[in-house]
Amino acid sequence: MRNLKLTALALCATVAMGASAANAAEASADTCMSMQSQVKAAVASNQQSPNLAAAMKESGYGRDFCNNAMYKNGISHYAQALKLLGQS
Repeated sequence: MRNLKLTALALCATVAMGASAANAAEASADTCMSMQSQVKAAVASNQQSPNLAAAMKESGYGRDFCNNAMYKNGISHYAQALKLLGQS
């Protein structure tokens, strides 16, 4: 019974590590650069949007997080900026 518990624990830990590695692979400097380009294009085409100031603020947060290698957080802020501009 004890071996079964240890095996189950090891399996759970392996799955959790694999999931976090997959998320880390998705969030990268390249992804940040791509999202930044999308936000710039959305801002340029939505200059009259009532959410422009909030989107610019989110874009700034995205840039700051990406520049500090916090890619997942940066991408999240870029995605919010796109959402505010109706581009999601």
